[in-house]
Amino acid sequence: MKSLVVYYSLTGKTRLVAQVIAEALNATLVEIQEWRPIPWPFVYVSGGFAALMNWGRKINPINVNVKQYERVFIGSPIWGSRPAPAINSFIYQTNFEGRSIIPFFTMGGDSSEKALANITAKIEKCQGKVAGSFAITSYRVSDEEIIARAKEAVRNY
Repeated sequence: MKSLVVYYSLTGKTRLVAQVIAEALNATLVEIQEWRPIPWPFVYVSGGFAALMNWGRKINPINVNVKQYERVFIGSPIWGSRPAPAINSFIYQTNFEGRSIIPFFTMGGDSSEKALANITAKIEKCQGKVAGSFAITSYRVSDEEIIARAKEAVRNY
């Protein structure tokens, strides 16, 4: 099954997980980048508010045709119990018809239920079907531990 891993990462934690998935599944890896990143420390206040409002951000063009993939992993940090605005933009711009979508999250907290419900609704509006998900707590966790947790999670796929 041909897979695509699309992710946004502010601190590098979501990037680590995305890289593990791409390597394990021999998948295409695509990083979403904001067109004009917001400087520290305003990114958390501005980004958190935008996430709460389900807004997107202007993102750089992505040179990938999602229709070429049967399975799409979408990775995001959780901000305000929701996916990051850059991920919202990617979802809003994409038709996922006929694709299995697997959202994955990195988070500082211990629950991804609200973020999963939020992203699932967005994906379904764009014709996608969520076929699984996982979340990895990354706050005060070493990169090695995040990688180990990602390797364990990707075994299900």
